[in-house]
Amino acid sequence: MTRLRSASGSSEATALPWPVQWSSWLFCAVVALAPLPLGSVGVVAPAIWSILLGIALLGVLPMRLRGSQLAILAVAALLTALAMLMLHEQSAQRPWFGVAPNALWAEAGKLLPAELPRAASIATNLPFYSAGVGIVCLLSFAVAVVLGADRTLARGLLRAVAAAGLVYAIAGIVTFAIDPARIYLLHEKQAHLEWLTSPFVNRNTAGIYYGCCALIWLLFGCELIERHMPSRRASLPRLLARLDMPARRRLAGDAFGWLTCLLAMFLTGSRGGVGISLLAAVVAAALLFRKRMPRRYGLIVALGIGSLVALALLQLLGGGVGARFSTMGLSDEGRFSTYRATLRMIWDHPWLGNGFGSFEWVYPAYRTDDISLRGTWNRAHNSWLELASDGGMLMAGAVMIALLTAFGVLAHGVRTRRRDVIVPLVALCASAAGALHSMIDFSLQITGYAVVIAALLGAGLSQSFRSGRGIGSNDDAGVTVGSAN
Repeated sequence: MTRLRSASGSSEATALPWPVQWSSWLFCAVVALAPLPLGSVGVVAPAIWSILLGIALLGVLPMRLRGSQLAILAVAALLTALAMLMLHEQSAQRPWFGVAPNALWAEAGKLLPAELPRAASIATNLPFYSAGVGIVCLLSFAVAVVLGADRTLARGLLRAVAAAGLVYAIAGIVTFAIDPARIYLLHEKQAHLEWLTSPFVNRNTAGIYYGCCALIWLLFGCELIERHMPSRRASLPRLLARLDMPARRRLAGDAFGWLTCLLAMFLTGSRGGVGISLLAAVVAAALLFRKRMPRRYGLIVALGIGSLVALALLQLLGGGVGARFSTMGLSDEGRFSTYRATLRMIWDHPWLGNGFGSFEWVYPAYRTDDISLRGTWNRAHNSWLELASDGGMLMAGAVMIALLTAFGVLAHGVRTRRRDVIVPLVALCASAAGALHSMIDFSLQITGYAVVIAALLGAGLSQSFRSGRGIGSNDDAGVTVGSAN
């Protein structure tokens, strides 16, 4: 049941249209289950999620959009159009803008008797085959923007992500204790045998994912505390006196979810995932309690206290992560050399790139001798450099500008909202953590994690604007679904 508010201010309880209800359940199920099949890496899982999210998108058509939602979707449509244009120019033998084909096609034509197709991409048709992650994320983002206008559905999405992370964490910890060489006792690991990676193959993606889930559980608990905190002379005894038994049970549940996801995060041994997740949690908690702090130095004090708590947790639960920091420092061998090689790839093909998904094929020509021959570098370990290398600086620049604009909108929502500030706050901190982590790894290129971030970002942006009174909106017109403020 969802509260509907009439233009006169009276309210009545009514249900959302059944297609919207079914679509919201289907959407939350996809977001929750996407990490399960080893991060949904490959072709089959993204195709299934795309079909299900497409059905969910059709089901939300009865919901009428506000102007802010239309603006968000319009920006997403422009980015999609730009990506499709890049896909065409990279793969077409007769590009619209007369782009010269990659020089390697001419060199290969001299050695082979067959006539080879010439395109800007080094691998024919590979850009289209690599579009699966982008399609799934676009659908997830669009559905979240539409459903996110309803505060109940937006909070339900957060609950679904947190609950799924808790289930994965419990199952991962138990199965890791039984057989650390397998993922959920089913899939045999090829690497990271001494670290928890479930449900992903890579420990770094698992680390930042569990950090995101722990962030949501933490903010749910902090929101409950902030709601019951006395306005004057706040103290622990006064706070406990204001908490009734149901509130204490909810707080205990939030604390259990937070600690479990936190433990799973530390067991991954991911330096970047743990460090960035702890930083995001400290910033998020400080922003949530900022109005309870003194005006001049309150936020600084809150950040300092949060940092001390994070360091204490790192020492208490993250012994393995601390040991990796001590022995390996902040960066692995060869990573900076790979960044330099990727920059040379960008320099050689700055505007269209080498073709989406072609990094693995292009990188060997730029690999230097100071990089160890052990292992295969099929990723740049920096998603933004790889995007510029594969899709060109124009595509990468447009995505970065749109993402920074989204961060600004989310920050505005955190600053101006009077209730449900947790939705834009989670979106801001989780997506910023994911973007920052992707500067040192490739977590946002893993479908199972990227779908979660896209959903949180879409719901957070939709909840970053105050409800208006304009006609034709499902949330702010004659009938308002789940009023935002």
